[in-house]
Amino acid sequence: MVRWRRPLLWGIGALLVLELLYNLVLVTGFLATVINHFTKERPRVEWSRAWSLVPGYVHVRDLKLRHEGDNGAFWQLDMGEVRVNLSLFALLKRQLKASSVDVHGLQVRIQPGKQDPGQEKPKSPPPSNPWQVLLHGIHVHEVRQVDWNQFRLIGITEASGSMELVPRQRVSIRDARVQFGTGQILYAEETVAQVEKGSGEFSLEAKRQESEGLDLVAGMTDGRFQFSASHPPLHEMPRLMSRFSGLSLKGGAGRLDIDLHVKDGCLAPGTQIKGSGAPVQMSLGPLRLKAPWKLHSDVYTPGEGGDRLGMKLSLGPARVEGGEWPSMETAEVAVLMGAKAPRLDQSPQDAHLEIHTEQLQAQWGGATMSGQVHVEVDAKRMDIERGSVELHGSRVRFEDVAVRTGDDEERNWEGQLTFPEASLDLSPFSAKGRFSGSFSNAVPIVSLLTFKGALPGVLGPLLKANNLSVSGAVAMGEDSLKATGLRAKAEGLELRGTAESAGGGAPHAVMLVKLGILSVGVETGQGDTHVQILHPSSWYAEKTGEKTE
Repeated sequence: MVRWRRPLLWGIGALLVLELLYNLVLVTGFLATVINHFTKERPRVEWSRAWSLVPGYVHVRDLKLRHEGDNGAFWQLDMGEVRVNLSLFALLKRQLKASSVDVHGLQVRIQPGKQDPGQEKPKSPPPSNPWQVLLHGIHVHEVRQVDWNQFRLIGITEASGSMELVPRQRVSIRDARVQFGTGQILYAEETVAQVEKGSGEFSLEAKRQESEGLDLVAGMTDGRFQFSASHPPLHEMPRLMSRFSGLSLKGGAGRLDIDLHVKDGCLAPGTQIKGSGAPVQMSLGPLRLKAPWKLHSDVYTPGEGGDRLGMKLSLGPARVEGGEWPSMETAEVAVLMGAKAPRLDQSPQDAHLEIHTEQLQAQWGGATMSGQVHVEVDAKRMDIERGSVELHGSRVRFEDVAVRTGDDEERNWEGQLTFPEASLDLSPFSAKGRFSGSFSNAVPIVSLLTFKGALPGVLGPLLKANNLSVSGAVAMGEDSLKATGLRAKAEGLELRGTAESAGGGAPHAVMLVKLGILSVGVETGQGDTHVQILHPSSWYAEKTGEKTE
């Protein structure tokens, strides 16, 4: 015993000295300084206090990891108290390695970089032998908040998983699991949803690409997030609604049940979103719509091609009013959208919209109309946030239409309009475009125009024009409408003209009408009608500046 006592004391003394030096390195922050030096502060590690009572088991307070990328991008982890089983020998191999990490109080901040297509990618290569952060067996209690750009999530009660980080080369997150309790989703410090419960799990493997660097979203190999939430009336979220320029939304409080499946950073089959709510009031220019809503959305795989995102938004019963516009009622307006399944950080890029109505009832002055309306929109260039929508190639179909003006009624009328070019500005409201179309006959159109005083009654023969085709250009504002280059052809009928109205006044129109071999010029407006019989073509050219040949 005497022989072994001295080596034992020397060994204990050496351990105490090592432990003292180890704590000195931790307390002074020297270890963080060394790591930051060799990682060139990508990521940067710092803490306010750290100590160790048992070699390898380190207690840390206010631990922060921050990584700054290009174009202003960064992510940051702030941890209140951390107990980590740190490998001392791994430090000699330039590794911050832990077999277990227990965290109390976590805040996550993620700021995506600004996209600038004209800016070149950084050309500096990643370090050849960087420090590595290898954290396994992570258990987090009380995630205070997660910030992504302007959105904030509060209510994650627990999280677990493993993370490996090689600066500017690789990020790996495995077997990550999160549990949601009662919480909130905020946008610009404004509550947009009350989370009731939920859970999530995902894995991420992002490697550096020479042309694009690290793409964390695409690196999410698979994941699933489920939660239920309710949201307040839309007018109580002015900061979020202000993104939709020119579109005013009120009411519509409701709830959502969301089940998101993720594969390689994109929404994947199995995704379902369901929701319903109180009547929403939508205002767009002069138009006002009020209706309760239901939503169903999912991701599916068609027979050919990649995964597709489908959505159906049902509004009904719905009522639309709009000053000089006809007032309309229908049991349901169905808005359908189809698009390639998007990335988590992108909106659908090739959206195709369809709008269908059940039997639509409309009133315009003393005239009544009913029928079904179907709208198809190619929304590739739709940008609601900037208040502009390009609707090139859109089509409107009318089916089973009935029109009554006084004692006259037309039934089983149908037709369609196509807009090769069309655009819509939401604020202030305006629209313009070129159109062409075909209809079974001219009866309802001429009846309405005659009823509203835009056509004189002496043009009654127009009512019998079958197989009508039309074309022209139109521009409208909140209280104005102008149609130019109007052309119409039917059996025994040819028409060309212009028409406009403003401020709710009577429409003014100038037309050249050919009925068989007879041509007449017509001008109407302010309750007066002029019929030009002599030299109508010259008269029309003088009035409009258009050549008639």
